[in-house]
Amino acid sequence: MIGGINTSGSSTDEDRTDGKVIGLVERYANKRKSATGAAGHGGKLTGVYPDAIEFQRVYLTGGGGYYLTHCFLTGVLGTYLFTAFVLESAIRNEAYGGMAFAYIGSWSFFAFFAYLELFAPADSPLYFDRKHRKVYKVTQSGVRRWRFFGHRNSSLVAYDWDLVDAEHHATLQASTATASRVHHLVFLVRKSKDDPTIVDSFTFASVDFVPSLWEYIRRYMEQGAAPLVQGEFPPVSNTGAYVPWSDFGAVVPFLDQPGRRWKEQSWKTLLKYISMPVTVPLYVLWLFFNRLTVWTAQKVEWPEEIKQAIGRLINELDLRADPYRRLRPGPPPEV
Repeated sequence: MIGGINTSGSSTDEDRTDGKVIGLVERYANKRKSATGAAGHGGKLTGVYPDAIEFQRVYLTGGGGYYLTHCFLTGVLGTYLFTAFVLESAIRNEAYGGMAFAYIGSWSFFAFFAYLELFAPADSPLYFDRKHRKVYKVTQSGVRRWRFFGHRNSSLVAYDWDLVDAEHHATLQASTATASRVHHLVFLVRKSKDDPTIVDSFTFASVDFVPSLWEYIRRYMEQGAAPLVQGEFPPVSNTGAYVPWSDFGAVVPFLDQPGRRWKEQSWKTLLKYISMPVTVPLYVLWLFFNRLTVWTAQKVEWPEEIKQAIGRLINELDLRADPYRRLRPGPPPEV
């Protein structure tokens, strides 16, 4: 069970039914059968290769440390409120168990997300290789160096496409005001052709239209469909160096075209100036945890055979030199 999605047991039509697997919407058992008329990656495509497509390559430089920052603030606020308003009474009543629970509870979310974000893989891409009919994903093995924290071995592993099954799942996301269903495209990996035991899984979380994403992947792997639609260009890789202060202008208005900002959005700019005593320390705090996640990130080991199988990222020049329109239908890009 991962994130409320059942990914255990056997991957068979008999074992994976709506009555036996909570949240299962549809199982795409037949890869040769179309799931819907519309196919699209929904903006989740992060790279195109000569015979492979890449998804979910998320780098820690841009968003790492986001949850750590919020949980750190929650821990500080919880500790302050308990110490300022409850601690004296708790000591007087010898409620030591309640004191321990309050302090540990205040920092439990911070510890949980520190476990998830620190020493994590630097990126976790998924590759669908139609030439070799393989799926590549990042996996971690072994125990952490210091039990709860520290590096684990991160590497890319290859699974046969024929051993990978796809399913549409939905989970319930509730708040104090509303409740909604969130849809996911889940892939299950069988142990072998004769053994349907699930040995691994991976998920495209929060997908707007699951059948469309599955149909895009299915057509690419089974029918040789082009990875790009007419007029679309390959996604631009975001592997470049991140400048830590590049977003500071959004927090400190006078660092990013102050005259134009004041002229076009005077009230909004004024509010930003007024809120600087709060927003600047918060940004610096986030920047610290962001750098911490990057500095502790585990570099993924790429087996040489996988690097050779995937090849290099294609670019606009490759679209011009593609006479059979295997990469993108329609006319080549204009020079």
